[in-house]
Amino acid sequence: MTQEMQSTLLTTVNAPYQTYMEGSALAAALSAGDIRLGQVNSFFMETSSEDQQAFAKLYGMPESVLVEAAESFANWSGQELALLA
Repeated sequence: MTQEMQSTLLTTVNAPYQTYMEGSALAAALSAGDIRLGQVNSFFMETSSEDQQAFAKLYGMPESVLVEAAESFANWSGQELALLA
């Protein structure tokens, strides 16, 4: 994931919210399972699964952790996620 791709992803994730979440904070939230954060919602619903996987890789997050967060989010929200398809 290039710096430009990361900036685009974070712009998309943070756009609807008053607070800006840095990439490291978003990665930490995903790793911790903080699925109720608005930015986590945007991450899973507004970005492609390829970008989600690239973001996780950039921050050293194992794919299993990303999938676990996605499963938790999907179960909590009732949304179908492309990452889990």
